[in-house]
Amino acid sequence: MKVRALLVTTVAAASLSTASLGVVNSASAADAASAINESNSKKLMRVNDHALSHSVRKSMTRVRGLDSSHINVLTRGSTVTLAGTVPDRSQIDSAAAAAESVTGVSKVDNRLTVGYPGH
Repeated sequence: MKVRALLVTTVAAASLSTASLGVVNSASAADAASAINESNSKKLMRVNDHALSHSVRKSMTRVRGLDSSHINVLTRGSTVTLAGTVPDRSQIDSAAAAAESVTGVSKVDNRLTVGYPGH
């Protein structure tokens, strides 16, 4: 009788450890899948940010009288940051208006300053 009880206990313990390994393997697989999806999601966000930045730069080159050669465009989500220098104050407003006119831009953080030639 004691041998049978010992055998049943051993089989139950083995079954329990095998079941817990299955849970660990399932969790590991889920973590790996989540990491892959997160990686793909970050890559897609970078691609979208780059495309939106390109659209903003293209929009600024179409504005007459705007020298966008010293303007940096940084995009995070739908927020566009303009940084750099322009020759005069009116171009700061022109650059912001050009950025705001692009589809997909929800906010423009305008950090442009007036820079004088040679400075």
